Amino acid sequence: MLDKIHLMVQGGRGGKGCDSLYRRKDHKTIPNGADGGDGGNVIFRASHNAPGLDRLKLKQHLIAESGEHGGSENKRGRKGEDLIVLVPLGTSLYRRENHMAIRDLCHEGEEVIVARGGRGGVGNSGDREATPGEEGEFFEIDVEFRIMADVFLVGLPGSGKSSLLHHLTRAHVEGKDYPFATRAPVIGVYAYDDYKQILFCELPSLYEGSTEGRGLGTDFLRHLARAKLVVFMLDATMKFSKTAVEGLNTLQRIIYEHDTSFRQIPSVVVLNKIDQGDDLGKMQEALQGTGQFYFLISVTTGEGVESLMNFIKERIEGESHA
Repeated sequence: MLDKIHLMVQGGRGGKGCDSLYRRKDHKTIPNGADGGDGGNVIFRASHNAPGLDRLKLKQHLIAESGEHGGSENKRGRKGEDLIVLVPLGTSLYRRENHMAIRDLCHEGEEVIVARGGRGGVGNSGDREATPGEEGEFFEIDVEFRIMADVFLVGLPGSGKSSLLHHLTRAHVEGKDYPFATRAPVIGVYAYDDYKQILFCELPSLYEGSTEGRGLGTDFLRHLARAKLVVFMLDATMKFSKTAVEGLNTLQRIIYEHDTSFRQIPSVVVLNKIDQGDDLGKMQEALQGTGQFYFLISVTTGEGVESLMNFIKERIEGESHA
């Protein structure tokens, strides 16, 4: 999934003002050239129906329509059509030269003019001097997409993130029992109380080598910027860490080194596969020492999942009413 792209955007050029003279029957000449039309704007609009950023990569120079030239007999040129660029909700736009933010587009129909069209030229009507139209604005921009989800599942390989996501949301994921089965972020919707929803996102697995580019790296962690809650998933079989606390420390170190602001995101620890683990009392005692909220669950048997979801619902509903 492509989540960052570089584009060149340009507003349409303004139409040329007309330099025209009308000769009356008494041989007197009257200027009657009209103004040119303004160029179209380049507008980015958030839409649920927008395709991914992959499509924009096929045409990286976006130019709005130019305004029409002014005509004689005071016929003003038509304004150029605006170029509407649909992007997914959660898209952020930045000026490339200084990475200054232009706008976050997070709501359906929200839009921003990124490059304005040039003004149309002045016609010679009224004894003015005819002028050419102005060039439209030109900018290089970075377009970044971050998933709009409430809860992000972050975990060690084989911790059962896919199984939990499928159990809660019936998302079309395969809970394959091998590391790095998830190759890209996966979204699922947990529905409850008839109309309420919580959006879950499972991120690919992290482990010690992730920061060195092994596995799937860490670039996908950018999506955490919009998280309301992070669920750190560990598994009681300890295949990728010596202890539960060591696994938790690994996940937190990788995430917080990627972006220190992620420390401010509320989090909870989930120890999965308790039906397969040994010495759960020792693991529980160690997790208590971290000072974090934690839950012991088994996605396979369903044990502890309801308690976890009650906690998550309370946290997310609290955020919504804050």
